[in-house]
Amino acid sequence: MQVDRSIDISRPIDEVFAFVADARNDPLWCANVLSTVQYAGDGPGPGARYTAVHRPRPQYPPRELAVECVGWSPPQRIEWHQNDGIDEIQVAYNLLDLGGTTRLAQSSLVRQAMPQRLRPTMRHAMGPDVERQLMALKQLLEDRPG
Repeated sequence: MQVDRSIDISRPIDEVFAFVADARNDPLWCANVLSTVQYAGDGPGPGARYTAVHRPRPQYPPRELAVECVGWSPPQRIEWHQNDGIDEIQVAYNLLDLGGTTRLAQSSLVRQAMPQRLRPTMRHAMGPDVERQLMALKQLLEDRPG
């Protein structure tokens, strides 16, 4: 399942990239992510690996998610591979400089272990979930002092 969303953030591209490139910031804007700890790599960048605790579905208990930076082209693109032992997600952030404003496009390719008959329901839930996350990111970054 593919989910694509974008948002314009009134912050410079370098600032937006630096923030989303560090998965330790995810709990600040991704409601499903409860915590994130880096265990490999020296800060954000290629080879950085994190363990996140997330709750992908409200009715289920939290579980650990392995997060690895697998693509790195500052400040235009970062790619993540995420796996919680059940679902596997490839996430790409593409950033475009609009002259002091940054367009952030998120593309998520999800391979879910759920039954085929439940996937359309999940697809309808994921789009609005990504939109909420991007709105939270926008508000967080735009409210920060310049």
